Amino acid sequence: MRLRTSVAVAVVFAAVSVPMTGTALAADVDCADFPTQAQAQAVLVADPSDPNGLDGNDNGTACEEHAFAGAAAGTTPQVAEQPAGSVAAGDGSTGGSDALPYALGGLAFAAAAGCAVAARRSARPA
Repeated sequence: MRLRTSVAVAVVFAAVSVPMTGTALAADVDCADFPTQAQAQAVLVADPSDPNGLDGNDNGTACEEHAFAGAAAGTTPQVAEQPAGSVAAGDGSTGGSDALPYALGGLAFAAAAGCAVAARRSARPA
């Protein structure tokens, strides 16, 4: 009985954990993610192992071949039109659709805990 319960808990834990592993891979960036070469260079300097592949030819300069929009070589891009008004402030959430995996994970963990308590109670001698 305990072995079956342990296996069931492990399967539930794996089923909930595996879909959430993609979140860690979201941090990968490339040259198009930076508005200037200087910002890409700063990321390369911060981590010289270059996990993002910003320095294609390994010469220490990030994103040499990338043409950054609105910036000529050696110049700093300027804002053409100053923004007016205020910025809409939210609660920090990105939307309701992202909460579903976390809600299902919480329910799965609660169910696993309930199974563990039930198994422990049924294993007690009378």
